[in-house]
Amino acid sequence: MKLWGSRMEKELDEEVARFSTSIMDDYVLYPFDLWGSAAHCLMLERVGLLEKTEASAIMDGLRTIMGELREGEIDPSPYEDVHSLVEGRLHELIGETAGKLHAGRSRNDQIVLDERLFLREAIATAGEEIINLLRGFLKKAEEYPELVMPGYTHLQPAQPVLFSHHMMAYFSMFRRDAERLRDVLPRVNTLPLGAAALAGTSLPIERGEVARLLAFPAVQDNSMDIVSDRDFILEVLSHLALGALHLSRLAEEIVLWVSPGFGFLEIDDAFTTGSSIMPQKKNPDVAELIRGKSGESISGWLSLAVTLKGLPLSYNRDLQQDKAPMLRVVREVTDSLHLASRLVDNVKPRKEIMAAALNEGFLTATDLAEHLVERGIPFRRAHSLVGALVRDLASRGRSFTDMRSEELISIIGEMEEDMLPLLDPVQSVKRKRSYGSTAPVEVARQVEEGRYFVKQEKKRLGELQARWEKSYVEMFPGDETP
Repeated sequence: MKLWGSRMEKELDEEVARFSTSIMDDYVLYPFDLWGSAAHCLMLERVGLLEKTEASAIMDGLRTIMGELREGEIDPSPYEDVHSLVEGRLHELIGETAGKLHAGRSRNDQIVLDERLFLREAIATAGEEIINLLRGFLKKAEEYPELVMPGYTHLQPAQPVLFSHHMMAYFSMFRRDAERLRDVLPRVNTLPLGAAALAGTSLPIERGEVARLLAFPAVQDNSMDIVSDRDFILEVLSHLALGALHLSRLAEEIVLWVSPGFGFLEIDDAFTTGSSIMPQKKNPDVAELIRGKSGESISGWLSLAVTLKGLPLSYNRDLQQDKAPMLRVVREVTDSLHLASRLVDNVKPRKEIMAAALNEGFLTATDLAEHLVERGIPFRRAHSLVGALVRDLASRGRSFTDMRSEELISIIGEMEEDMLPLLDPVQSVKRKRSYGSTAPVEVARQVEEGRYFVKQEKKRLGELQARWEKSYVEMFPGDETP
């Protein structure tokens, strides 16, 4: 069924029809298309554009279609898009009355509504997956509060840090992703329906009533902008792509840490694979796939940005191309977040190897330099003295662990107290004082604040989803929410 052919004298060319169809991309939006159609129907009845019996027939038809689509009873392939599928099937069920449902709206504002309903759900789902991942980092930090390991810059040994501090670094990273999704929601969660094709409608519709029925807190302004705006998709994809980038960094570190060069982590066998030819292999494939899929998410954002960059107002058919990258990025990032949280739950640090690595790379050199600063020596002079000590030891294949006090005195000079304890990596983290440092008390504070953040964020998402579910169930009682 075509919704637009009134003035045409010829049927659409078969190849053009195949080229222009979007049903296999937008078919997954059918719950949102039906939800929006139900709200539009109830509003049309309220303003007198539908009789009560007509509205009742339409609502019954929409509920029937929802059930049929849930059960896979409708073949979508003959239809141009999800809108023609719904309207075509509704016409088969209730006849000409189905045609009244389209009063006061266009496919141009209808598809934006579907996308906004879809994306606000996707934001909440991604937010929940981020919360699960954050909980994983918190759990690991609480499970190993005193485990000390090397910290790195440039992939070179730098200073001792708590393993829990490292976990909370990733917590901070993904917390920002949760906050960004929270920030974008108000710009997504606004009602576009009623803009019609681009100029609005002369029919006495009530856009505020549709917003209320669909639990939108606001109604979008300017009908021309509404039908051509895809900023909201691009912004969500931007935040999801950044989350994917963070997932890639996490995955890269896991891949590094399970390699023989580090050996800091062990992954449960259920999250690894072997080799078809090498029987000894245990490969971190889940982490590698998470790392690889991040490229898909970044490219999805770029694909849509290039599509939008030269479009004049208002609607253009180019905008049909927005759904494939939107759906792909949402799917890939949500799946990757879910698997990342499970992966974090299924890795454990190898304490002995981390402890042994603390003896390499002169990790506490900065502690010694800062102690000299406390004794009144200018930092640059202290830096030079400790650097000379490290150079001397390295040239003789020695480390801090086997150094004698006499060797320290020969470089640093006479000391009022024994400074060798300053070189202990475990004591190093305990001496840290600055806010946000790897000091145990600071990491404990981060964990406590992290727990509060997760609790509040979970509560907020729950309240939003309950509001949306109430809206949906009022129109589709007994049906599962999208």
